[in-house]
Amino acid sequence: MTLSERYEQIKAEMPMSPARAFLLEVANVTKKSELAVRRWLSGESEPDALTKEVLARHFNCTADELFPSK
Repeated sequence: MTLSERYEQIKAEMPMSPARAFLLEVANVTKKSELAVRRWLSGESEPDALTKEVLARHFNCTADELFPSK
């Protein structure tokens, strides 16, 4: 079994971490890349207004709660 095959096997057997699941949920809801979501979470960038509203609806809160003014 190759190293890549071993990696894929272990990856398939291990459950997804809650942090990874959250990242994928946000990426799926917004139809944005995981990289974009990581940038939002780190504060490197912010999503556009429409994406903020989509997330606010999804999490049943306001966009200002999710992305407070600095």
